[in-house]
Amino acid sequence: MAECLRKEKRLFLSTSCIMTENIVEDIMKISEITGNIELSGGSQQEPYLLGNLKKLKEKKDISFLIHNYFPPPKNNFVLNIANTNDVTRGFIKETMEYVRGLEIDYYSIHSGFTRDLDLEDELLSTNPRGKQYTLEGIYENVEWFRNEFPETKLALENMHPGNNNEENIFLGHIDRIIDILENSEEIYLLLDLGHLKISSVILDFDFNAAVQILLDKYIDRILEIHLSENEGLCDDHNLILSDSLQYKMIKDNAKNILQQEINVTLEARGQSFEDIRENYLLIEEILSA
Repeated sequence: MAECLRKEKRLFLSTSCIMTENIVEDIMKISEITGNIELSGGSQQEPYLLGNLKKLKEKKDISFLIHNYFPPPKNNFVLNIANTNDVTRGFIKETMEYVRGLEIDYYSIHSGFTRDLDLEDELLSTNPRGKQYTLEGIYENVEWFRNEFPETKLALENMHPGNNNEENIFLGHIDRIIDILENSEEIYLLLDLGHLKISSVILDFDFNAAVQILLDKYIDRILEIHLSENEGLCDDHNLILSDSLQYKMIKDNAKNILQQEINVTLEARGQSFEDIRENYLLIEEILSA
């Protein structure tokens, strides 16, 4: 029985798949497909949100994950794990109230930006006059997180170069991802295959080989995998089809993913609800064998 439950909890749907700005409505809709739901950005603030999520968790037997911009911040800002200021750490502290309250054993966050970014019309662009950040800032925040929340793991999500600028992110190239995993045992990885595909095109490395290196050598450091398809140029967040390379990679590595209890989250956006449902069932089939 325990083995069956473990397998059932591997595949999640992100609230970004629906994203109506009302997180409770999103959860209710997604729960028609699955009780495994990753809470992500894009929603609006709501009163008594943590209490309402706890009630939903119990009433509908939901397993939650929390990713990056959640809960919705009071004021829009760029969350940068390389920035050690009070705004970054204050937001993480607030998020951890939700992580603890919903009984989640890790928090996943974007892996940070090398410069300040401007947020305009929900798009990020590098501010050439902004402050610069280094890997040391990430390491400092990871150490701070470990001291503040010793019972919770922190997973960094690999990013892709914005506007084809390879210098504005930390974890884009496969070599940089490997370096940070080698340099700090406290850092875990949220492996976003869509982001890695874009990075492989822009930064010119072998996508297939990079994925297999991470799944072979560093699988014990991977807590989650994000799935969404693209053409290698933009983060399109398309569906994962049965002839998709990402589908094949999950299928070929399903046994190890299940054995390591790695969560897999579908992040397709701008699709019909029925297409999201069918896509979820397609991936669920290969993770339930």
